[in-house]
Amino acid sequence: VECGRHLNIEVLTYAELESVEGEPGDFKVRVRKRPRYVDVEACTGCGDCAAVCPVIRPDRFNAGLSERRAAYKLYPQAIPNAYVIEKAGRAPCRDACPIHQRAQGYIALIREGRFGDAYRTIREENPFPSICGRVCNHRCEEACSRGKVDEPVNIMRLKRFVADWAMAHPDEVSIPQPEVEPTGKRVAVVGSGPAGMTCARDLVLAGHEVVVFEALPVAGGMMRVGIPAYRLPYELVEREIEDILALGVELRLNQRVDDVMGLLRDGYDAVFVAVGAHRSTRPPIPGVDLPQVLSAIDFLREVSLGGKYPDLAGKRVVVVGGGDVAMDAACTALRVGMQQAQEKGSAAPEVHVVYRRSRAEMPAQPAELHQAEEEGVLFDFLTAPVEIIADGDGNVCGMRCVRMELGEPDESGRRRPVPIEGSEFDVPADVVIFAIGARPDLSCLPEEVARGQGGTVAVDAVTLATDVPGLFAGGDAVTGAAFVVDAIAAGHRAARSIDAYLRGEPLPEAEPEVEVAEVSEEEAWARVVSGEVSEAPRQEVAKLPVAERVRGFREVYAGFSEEEARAEAERCLSCGICSECNQCVYACQKGCIDHEMREEIVELEVGAVVLVPGAEAMPGDIRPELGYGRLANVVTSVEFERMLSASGPWGGEVRRPSDGKRPRKIAFIQCVGSRDVSCGQGYCSSVCCMYTTKEAVIAKEHDPGVEATVFYIDIRAYGKGFEGYIERAEREYGVRYVRSMVSRVTEVVGSGDLRVEYATPEGRSEEEEFELVVLSVGLRPPEGMRELAERLGVELNEYGFAEAPGFRPGETTREGIYVAGPFSEPKDIPETVIEASCAAAQASALLA
Repeated sequence: VECGRHLNIEVLTYAELESVEGEPGDFKVRVRKRPRYVDVEACTGCGDCAAVCPVIRPDRFNAGLSERRAAYKLYPQAIPNAYVIEKAGRAPCRDACPIHQRAQGYIALIREGRFGDAYRTIREENPFPSICGRVCNHRCEEACSRGKVDEPVNIMRLKRFVADWAMAHPDEVSIPQPEVEPTGKRVAVVGSGPAGMTCARDLVLAGHEVVVFEALPVAGGMMRVGIPAYRLPYELVEREIEDILALGVELRLNQRVDDVMGLLRDGYDAVFVAVGAHRSTRPPIPGVDLPQVLSAIDFLREVSLGGKYPDLAGKRVVVVGGGDVAMDAACTALRVGMQQAQEKGSAAPEVHVVYRRSRAEMPAQPAELHQAEEEGVLFDFLTAPVEIIADGDGNVCGMRCVRMELGEPDESGRRRPVPIEGSEFDVPADVVIFAIGARPDLSCLPEEVARGQGGTVAVDAVTLATDVPGLFAGGDAVTGAAFVVDAIAAGHRAARSIDAYLRGEPLPEAEPEVEVAEVSEEEAWARVVSGEVSEAPRQEVAKLPVAERVRGFREVYAGFSEEEARAEAERCLSCGICSECNQCVYACQKGCIDHEMREEIVELEVGAVVLVPGAEAMPGDIRPELGYGRLANVVTSVEFERMLSASGPWGGEVRRPSDGKRPRKIAFIQCVGSRDVSCGQGYCSSVCCMYTTKEAVIAKEHDPGVEATVFYIDIRAYGKGFEGYIERAEREYGVRYVRSMVSRVTEVVGSGDLRVEYATPEGRSEEEEFELVVLSVGLRPPEGMRELAERLGVELNEYGFAEAPGFRPGETTREGIYVAGPFSEPKDIPETVIEASCAAAQASALLA
């Protein structure tokens, strides 16, 4: 505390010494300062962030015997008195998502049953959670680390669960909107699809006036007229668009924009073109202009709007294509035909999908393909149409096809289909629906706006600006037909650029790369096997029976129940540790939380360097035969010290980890790791004999019924009064010392007690039973010190401690760099204090 308050002492926490250059008295030091994601100067240490954090972590300060949150303060008296947020990097699921949806965040909140908070987290990046919870291509699941164990977390269905829950519990959802100053700027958005509406939402929240123009009689773009109701109920699209309109966005339906430049002339300060890809593509083959030849885009739009489409009852419908749109067209044709057949009392339709590649190369999502097969759609692979055949009345009666074989891979990575000469054949057909691509209608743009590949708008990849000032474009108009989440990402990006443009600021640059958390297959398995996360298999949602599905447009997939959602959320590995759910941001009244903090390099000019990294305890499993990690009631001395502490996990009460029982007989085993050549630790750690005696005495003071036994090789009580302290422990506290070599510790079956087997100096083999065993682990240099020493040019001895040049205490092999404490060799606190004064004196002499 005194050091932290001293005006001439600057404390850099979360910092590592990177390099030391120069001469003694004139060093240039580089320090790598890791982000703590909390403003230390503003933080008052109130703990509000930790109270709302949903991520549970083992408490390292309490040696893993208790838990803390990812937002934490190491211990009550920590300096500085500020919180820190533990991160391992951005979660892979978030990194893979085009909008960087905080999937781990809302999953962590679902696990705790905090569904309203989870909804708020989702809405940070996603204005369409109900939609993305149903029709997303969920790249997050492809990146999910749980897939290294069994199957990815069902992230998309969890998003749907939260969105459905929020709609059912509106009174329990609170998403405060920021108060913004109106800018007086007007923006026109052309197209009300996910890109346009997302951009409109972001801009109106930034204080701008936004008008959305839509040519169709309904809002939502392809999201509304291109996705069938059995996958995405239309009322959900309308509901989430209404939420955006409620923010102040103006929507004008049935208003086609033929000239976007006219909008700029009419007083709009910027225009965002998000017209989607509503124009179909047809192959250049004979017969494609016959009346019974449709495009999937037109067909799906007419069905969704209740428009005109052909009679499909009893007809043979052939859908050409292999993507999701082809699956939608095939299953929609089946439903339309079934409804028409029921009304007329005629036969059901027969629906075929013709695709020029193999099944393995179909771009359709596996779930969509499987659903189509379940519903009775038939598939003809490695088949391509070459002509649509008409009868004498000019109506479609068949389709001439050719067999294909797969050649070399093309630019998509899939093998290119090649026609097999002489393999033509005819298939009967009454209606043909082409689902082979879509492109935007850019007739509203003047010729001076550059075009991209495939008839799209050419824009800057980062800012989405065209070469016309004030004109921006995004979504399918730029990328071609893509997924809803890609369009949402474009809307966000366009809004950032337009906001900067309207404020006269430089347009945004590309987002900096961030570290992505990586969990190896071994780590993933370890978390599951240890019980840290659920080992349950992936939860799947129920589906309507096929017979019910095909009779109408009821939603096929059900949602999770609360119990199913929480069970699925418990499978998450929490790769990033901090889930970035932003609950801490909402809770912090001082505004201290900054998740955008980045690592920085601090350069200092100093005259001397003192290395005082301390030491760390050896791991308890350094001698596996003693059972640490396998036997619950074998603990290390560090863990036992925290058990004894009044501020520890159990308030100073001596209890067994396995069952909370108060142990009577406690065994302490000395020299675990120390003086053990077989472990590579051939030195004495110096402090173990005394701290063991201290712990035995304190245990007796906390619980007079404790019987402590110390198994030792020999006692090394260096220091004034140390031998007297051991004698007092024996005489006054009844601590029993047994000179021996312990060979192993085993469990007494059924009781949790432990059997200690040991050999006496006389060569006898003995065994005794105890209720708790404490391993007196030795000290070793901190992890990473060899690498640091190499960077600093400081030599270490064979055990990794700082090498002293001859008998010159406090010095290292590099002039101007000094050492104090157990980094020079294991030692206790009084010796450390003396050495620190010695190093300070030498550094002072150098500076003077």
